[in-house]
Parts: sequence; C-alpha cells; structure tokens
Amino acid sequence: MFKLRVILVIFLSFIFVAQPQLIFAQTEINNQQENENFITTINSTYTVDLQGMTKVSHNIKITNNTPAFYLKQYALKTSYFGLNNIEIKNTSGKTIPANIVTNETGTSIGITFEDEVVGQGKSRNFLIEYNNPDLATIAGRVLEVHIPQLGDAHSFSENKTTLITPSYFSIPVRVSPEPLSVDFKPNGVTSIFLRPNGETISAIYGQEQVYKMTLRYSLENPTNSPAIAQISLPPDTPFQKMHYHALDPLPTEMKKDLDGNWIATYTIPASAATVVHLTAEAKITLDPNPNIPFSIPSNDHTKSLKFWESNDSSIIEKAQQYKTPEQIYNYIIDTLNYSRDELDINTISRLGAVKAFENPNLAVCQEFTDTFIAMARANNIPARRLIGYAYTENSVLRPLSFEGDILHSWPEYYDSTKNIWIPIDPTWGDTTGGIDYFHQFDLNHIVFAINGVSSNLPHPAGSYKIQSEDTKDVEVSIGELFPQITPQISTKMVQKKLLFIPIPGMYEMYVRNDTGQAWYDMQALITSLDSEVNVEFNDSTIIKTILPFQTIKYNVTFFTKKISIPKDSLINVNYKDVLTGNLLYESSTQSIKSGPEIIKQIQDPQAIIYLGIGAVVITLVTGSVLVLKQKWQSSVRRQSEETQEPT
Repeated sequence: MFKLRVILVIFLSFIFVAQPQLIFAQTEINNQQENENFITTINSTYTVDLQGMTKVSHNIKITNNTPAFYLKQYALKTSYFGLNNIEIKNTSGKTIPANIVTNETGTSIGITFEDEVVGQGKSRNFLIEYNNPDLATIAGRVLEVHIPQLGDAHSFSENKTTLITPSYFSIPVRVSPEPLSVDFKPNGVTSIFLRPNGETISAIYGQEQVYKMTLRYSLENPTNSPAIAQISLPPDTPFQKMHYHALDPLPTEMKKDLDGNWIATYTIPASAATVVHLTAEAKITLDPNPNIPFSIPSNDHTKSLKFWESNDSSIIEKAQQYKTPEQIYNYIIDTLNYSRDELDINTISRLGAVKAFENPNLAVCQEFTDTFIAMARANNIPARRLIGYAYTENSVLRPLSFEGDILHSWPEYYDSTKNIWIPIDPTWGDTTGGIDYFHQFDLNHIVFAINGVSSNLPHPAGSYKIQSEDTKDVEVSIGELFPQITPQISTKMVQKKLLFIPIPGMYEMYVRNDTGQAWYDMQALITSLDSEVNVEFNDSTIIKTILPFQTIKYNVTFFTKKISIPKDSLINVNYKDVLTGNLLYESSTQSIKSGPEIIKQIQDPQAIIYLGIGAVVITLVTGSVLVLKQKWQSSVRRQSEETQEPT
C-alpha cells in the first residue's frame, strides 16, 4: 500500500506559534487544512524558585487527524537568550537530540524525530524543558511573573498552564487573565490558567515596592551676576509616594506646577556652581492612593506641540483609524521596532512622532512615547510623558534608553470614566514580546518628571550635568520599609511694618513643612488665649498641598472689638485633617500684639499701599507745614528785631 509521507514543521514561539506548515511537493495546503490534519495540545508548567529562576516544562501532544500526515520535525523559537539546561525527552524518558542555536534574535531549538508515528489517531508525546532566568523578577518582597503570549486561537485545541510560585510571596494580588484556580500550600502557590487564545499571563505578588535613591543635580552659572536655577524633584503621584531624607542645600522656594511637578528654585552666585544632593525613598503602589491629588487635564494636554505633532496630516490619518488608547497602544507596538543600535547615549536623538513613523526601525522609548501621545491628542484624549527610572534586571527585555543618565520614558493618558491618569508602557510591550503593559502596569516605574503642558520641560534628574564632568547622577536600589511619619509644621508670626513701624494686629504667618513628605488637605487653626482677641485670615486657611521643606505665607489679623490700645496676647496654632477633622499637629504657643477692629479693614495689600501713600503724603504735608511754620517764625523774629533797633 502506498503511504504518503509529509514532513510537518511547527514553529512554537513565546511571541507567537506559527500555523503548521506542511511541506508537500504536489499540493499547496492552506492553514485551515493544516490545522485539520493534527490535533495539538500543550500543558505547560512554570515553576519559580526564590532566586527568580523559572523551570519551564512544555508537555506537547500532537495527534494525527488523518492517515496521510505525520510529525517529523519540530522547532521551538523564543526571543530569550539565557535559556539553559535544555532537554527534550519522549514519553519513556529517552533524550531526543536537538539543534540549539542562539543569536541576536533569541534561542531556537530544532528537533528531528528518528521514529515515525503514522496512522489516524496516533499521537506523538514529547517534553521540552529548560530554565529561563527572565520570566520572573524578584525585587525586595515583590515577585513579578510575565509569561508572554503562547500561540493563538488556532495553535492548540487545548492550552493549559500551571504557574507555581514560592509561598513566601503568598497569592497574587494582581493577575491577568483570571486563573481557573489558585491553591495556596506551604510548599508553593499553584495557579492554573486556560489559555484558549494563547493569552499573556501577568502575575504580581505584592501590593507595593520601595526604592531608595540618590540623585545629583549640577547647576552652573557662568555669568558675572547671580542667576536663578530651577530643578524638578521626584513628585508624588497617585501611584507614587515620596520621602526625602535629605535635600542639600535647601532651595529658596518650592512649588508645584500645572503637571504636578515639584520645582525647587536656587540662586547660583556669579561664576559659580552648586551641586544639589537628594537622598530619598519612593513607594510605588499598584492601586492609586486616593489621598494624593493629581492635576486635572486642561486644553494644554490635547495641544499639538513639538515632538507631539497631533495636527500633522499623517498623524491625523492614523488617528482616524485607531481612536481608543488601547487601539493606539497596539498599533504602535505593531508598527515601531525597538532599535538597540540607538542605545549609545552619544547618538540618541529625539525624533518626534512624525519622524518616528517615517523611521519605524529607529525607535527607542521616547519614540514609543511620543507617537502614543501625538495620536492620543489627535483624538482629543489628554496624554503626557513621564520620565524617570524603570527598575530592570534585564536591559534587553526591559531597556532604558533616555538621554542623560540612562533613564526611561513612558506615556500616560487621562481616563475620563475613571477620572485618573493611566500609565502604560508600549516600549516594554514591544521589547518583552507582547507582555501587556496596557491593562496591567507594574511596580518598577519611578517618576522623576512629568511633561504635559510642555513636551520637553521640566528635565528629569540625570539631565542636570556640567559639561566638563562625567558623573553618575542617578542611583536607585531596592529599599525596605517606607518611613511612616506624622506632620511636623513650623509656624512663624512676623508683624507687618509700615515705614519701618510695626502695625499692631497685622501679621504674616509663615507655615513651613519640616518633613521630607508632602501633606495634603490640612487646615490651620489659630486660637487666641485671650477671649477679647479675635482672629481673621485674609485667605482660606486650607492647605491643599504643602511640599517637603516648603514654606507658605498667609496674612492674618488679630483685633479687639473694644476701643483700646494695642495689647499683648497669646495664641495657639493647630493643624487638622480637613477630611477627617482629626488633629494632625499642634504648634507651640506664640505671643502677638493685637490691634483695634478697624485694622482688619486695611489688611488688603492695596489698602496697605494706599495707607502707605497716605502716610507719606501726611508726612510730606506735616513736614511742609513745619517748614512753613519755621519760616514764618523766623520772619516774625526778624521783623520784631528790626522794630527794636535804635534810631
């Protein structure tokens, strides 16, 4: 009986599983026919140890669906480089020889089977095992496991995955897709997934991550007069809480800009340089912190700017096809190719969205970011750029490629239904072979600066360098516990003066945050220990935000309703939580001098100006009168003296 033998080559990849390609001399067979010739099932097990090494086992069964075809060759291709202890075995445990090739695209494992499994319903079972150091990342008390896409809806009739992780990390707090089951045992946590479409699996064990960092800002003034310099310090965001251990030297001013950046201002002497050192810790969380306010998007966040040319015809054309943030994210990953040739810091240049699409093979993180922002803004979706440090133990899969010290940039867009900015990372979505950084972010991204109103300002830490120096300005490592502190507020009352004369009852109150953390929604409460003395603020006493080491000034008046001379009184200043009403901090008792009730009518700055002008006018008039009086008296004396002279 004549038997038709056809060789089947199946390419199995962590990025995709190609459809079976039948090599047949006389007949051309399409993919649908290929799938009908075999039934393929895969049962994969990923076992992660406490060092982050993952033992991978693929148990594959391929069944002949017709008598005419059988499996002769099999090839596994993965984008990972560090596979080791690779073994291929049949059901009896016999090792099957393999051709293993590693190059710049990853690792390929080619298998040629020596025996023939022929006949409808006959199956070939084999096991592929190896160790992969890059699927899991352990940082502090956090474990992240990202298993890239395995096939698609047509690759396997059954696709089951078992993930086993150390019990030390407990059960996953964020996992996608939803596992079929999760079983916690002392020797490990077992999560079972069904992947009918070859879905990516992402699992995070741990709610938060703490990083410690040392940042260096070099500020140089080559001019012959003092100059003002501003730097952007790492800010709080809904997913990031900062604690500054030391900021040396302290700035002359701290303020928050429209994008939520923390801007520190320094005065640099003429022909001098100042180096600012910051040691800090950052707590990154998976869920947003409702107590940290964020900047609401404005028209500035949908404008076309340099690098974000949302009004360019080519960008508009693309945006008309891809309208939602997810569609834009997927389109950019499919269109741009990460260029490792661009990683030389001396050759990195920012292309902008239009040129990035014209040169899709020259993209690094800023091109992935800029193209997303431009297309989002073209669809009137607020979007902006985050720049900072992304913690990675594999710079090939998760590269850092921003200018300055090797940093990273990624976009975020505003979700109007959830009323929050959502960070995503299309760069890592591309370089990791399809890991989903759109629906599920991670604990590895630390924000140094936010560009929204401007497409390139403020600059992040790592960008403030003196050209003549080659320094390492960004150092980040895993921390342990985030400091739990309470507010420490200094209150200083300074009496206002008019023409160098103190004005009774009129004061400037300086509120200073003495801690390295920002505090939100506080209210200053002043209580007079003298029942006759009243307190009135010129502005609201609610402090929406006070940054680390920031000083805020308020105008306050102390007055009595009785007509009396100025009197000395004692006051207490307390600070409470606006949301809960709880006392946050109690300041020390201070002494003030109250004034009459009329003083509150002139608390307004314009009134003080008018009062000052009036005082000057009165002084001038009084002086003129005195001068005239002196002249008149002198004239009278002369006349008197003349009448008394002897004739």
